[in-house]
Amino acid sequence: MKTPLPPTATEVAYQRILAWLRDGTFAQGSMLSENDLSKRLAVSRTPVRGALRRLESDGLVTIFPQRGALVRTLTAEEARAVADARQVLESAALDSLSVEARQRLCIRLEESIQDQLTELEQGSYERVVQLTIDFHRIFVEAGGNPILLEFYDKLRQRQAAMTLRTYDDVAGRWSEFIAEHRHLVEHVRTGDRGAFLAELRSHIHHTHGSLMGSL
Repeated sequence: MKTPLPPTATEVAYQRILAWLRDGTFAQGSMLSENDLSKRLAVSRTPVRGALRRLESDGLVTIFPQRGALVRTLTAEEARAVADARQVLESAALDSLSVEARQRLCIRLEESIQDQLTELEQGSYERVVQLTIDFHRIFVEAGGNPILLEFYDKLRQRQAAMTLRTYDDVAGRWSEFIAEHRHLVEHVRTGDRGAFLAELRSHIHHTHGSLMGSL
């Protein structure tokens, strides 16, 4: 078995800054300086710059050349818009799937749930977030429409940002969310689109309700 390669300086910087964003060290609306971050992390500005670019791709910061990176404020309106778009895209394929296709889809979804449970037991929060986003992407993949999938992937980082912003709310409730994932799978299995939509809407609000406000 090959020894895993150590993380790059950029990856280390990314993970450290991400942790600071999560724990509130850097509040929404604050400006991050490459110089200050490089001193905090004891690295050159190059990995810091790479980490900030990745965080911008994640939707967490906005880079202003020569000024730094602004920690984005995620508004309730944006959170609701992301939730609405997800509901449309994740449910779009269900009507077109045959019984056999739905059963194959359920197998993939159940494998994803098992991976989520494994990572949850190991306490890997970031990995569970990633697997959860991948789980919901599977619904869109099932439709076989590359344009819809491309659009969904553009929402991916905003989903991660929303989950990051609600860390304190959701950190202790992953077992509940996984149970809701199982309910979604059962609605796919039976082909009940109405029940799927209702469960999906409830699930998204349960996860991100503190961001979206009253729906």
